[in-house]
Amino acid sequence: MFTKKRIIRYVILVLVLFLALLITIFSIGDFKSIYYLLKSQTNYTYILIGIISILIYAFLMQSSFAILVRKKYKDISYNEAIHIGGTEFFFNGITPFSTGGQPFQLYALKQKNMKLSDATSALLVNFLTYQIIINIFSIICFSLYYNKLKLEIDNLIWLVVFGFTINVLIMTFIVLIGTTKFFGKFMVLIFKLFCKIKFLKKRLEPKILSFEVFVNEMQDAFKQMAQNKLTMMLIFIIKIIALFIYYLVPFFIFYAVGVKIDYHDIFYVIAMTSFSITITAWVPTPGAAGGIEFAFTTLFYTFISNYTNPQNIVVSCMLLWRLLTYYLMMIYGFVMYLLFERGIKYEDRVIH
Repeated sequence: MFTKKRIIRYVILVLVLFLALLITIFSIGDFKSIYYLLKSQTNYTYILIGIISILIYAFLMQSSFAILVRKKYKDISYNEAIHIGGTEFFFNGITPFSTGGQPFQLYALKQKNMKLSDATSALLVNFLTYQIIINIFSIICFSLYYNKLKLEIDNLIWLVVFGFTINVLIMTFIVLIGTTKFFGKFMVLIFKLFCKIKFLKKRLEPKILSFEVFVNEMQDAFKQMAQNKLTMMLIFIIKIIALFIYYLVPFFIFYAVGVKIDYHDIFYVIAMTSFSITITAWVPTPGAAGGIEFAFTTLFYTFISNYTNPQNIVVSCMLLWRLLTYYLMMIYGFVMYLLFERGIKYEDRVIH
């Protein structure tokens, strides 16, 4: 589990990556110009709107998590579920591939005496609804803006196509496993056939049982979604609103640095933000550091290329965007973690 030493190591890694990001940023753009832009030309009213948007996003995501958990387990309070839901922002932020959030939430729910099977089911449904929605966003945005992207970043369009394809294929794979018994059994059969190859047997054979458990859990999660249609509709609506707000944050950041975006470009901003996140989801660093910054600056550069010093502007916007959507969210998640820990310690004192 996440010991204090392990958490500290992850935080140090994030800080090192942040330092590397700053070094890279100031090697790409002009340090003095970026510093002047951020210090003297930034309208902090729009930054405040961006911060409020991020906090609304966080609250909505936590609320959808709390609804799912309390549907399964009434003995946990709404505030406790909110705190546990918020820890995801911290533990996903400090771990590669954003893999730390769910394990900690599972541990936290067990601490609140929730059955392991119910906790696992709630977490899987929460994960699935999120993945389905971000892929729907991606598919719509890709369909609407593919031609424009190809025109503006023709030499890098393959990165967008590759990232988009990987996400859609993985989501399709999960949906097939969760909705059809045949596909899960077929995949297990494929693994067993590969195990007949000697050098693969030792690596794959121990994983077959884990994969079968994964298949059963996914199928149970999809059944839960089908059996609770009204709850799932509410969860989908909350998450769609939350992600719409989240993807809109760069709109306020561009306004903050003096880039006047027409309101008909709002959906283009949402699309580019969606691509920046989804096509770099598999970058193996905490917060997809390195990949997501490159994606953001590349996708938005042509959008503001008619401004003076567009490179400095887009780098400044990227830095502000990451500070709000990644580093601020980690701090927020850490506060939720501290509130959860305080609640556990209080309960222990009451019991003893």
